[in-house]
Amino acid sequence: MGPGRFAELMAGGVDSVPLDEASLAMAGALQAGLDEIEWLAALDLIAGECPTPTADGISRHLFDDLGFTGNKSAYYDWRNSCIDRVIATRTGIPISLSVLMIEVARRLGVKLVGVGMPAHFLVRAADDEDTFFDPFHGGRQLDRAAARDLFCEVTRGQAPWRDAYLEPTTNRAIVIRMLNNLKAVFARRSDEVRYAMVMQLRAQLPELAEAEAAEIADAGAVFN
Repeated sequence: MGPGRFAELMAGGVDSVPLDEASLAMAGALQAGLDEIEWLAALDLIAGECPTPTADGISRHLFDDLGFTGNKSAYYDWRNSCIDRVIATRTGIPISLSVLMIEVARRLGVKLVGVGMPAHFLVRAADDEDTFFDPFHGGRQLDRAAARDLFCEVTRGQAPWRDAYLEPTTNRAIVIRMLNNLKAVFARRSDEVRYAMVMQLRAQLPELAEAEAAEIADAGAVFN
């Protein structure tokens, strides 16, 4: 799978982007020979084994029964952003575990939405604005006050709180955030090959391509 496939998946509206396929397209760009069908089937299987098709039931199935959890020992490993690796190792970061939960729920007819709180991604049911799931910490449930406390904890009180942080995040924005994470990881690791692959994917999205063109232009202005 290459940038062309990724661009096709991202060509729809903000919420018509298929999170499972777009996430696997990203993973496939970084891992030669990835079989997307195999991992879509793995998601189907996880969903099919869930005994209770509710938000609570899905959380218990993933985090209690199957043992999915946050990768605290290797948080910045790029594989944490690859859904196939998350499924295989049952570990990930907040956003990839959230995508897993959302996509398993979708297969069961349960509508969950991502909540793009800065520094720590969450999930909630589409019809419940006050209860949040924290996939990184075993799917624990948080109310609005607890979510704000978590934000203050992970940001060490260095960033101001906004109630808007608990608003739903579109599928397109979720994918972009995953690309932002990968870009930062590979820049930190000086992994030039995979960094270039991520930049190819980012170039397929007009809003990212334009932002990075402006960034390059600003950098040029500084050194000219």
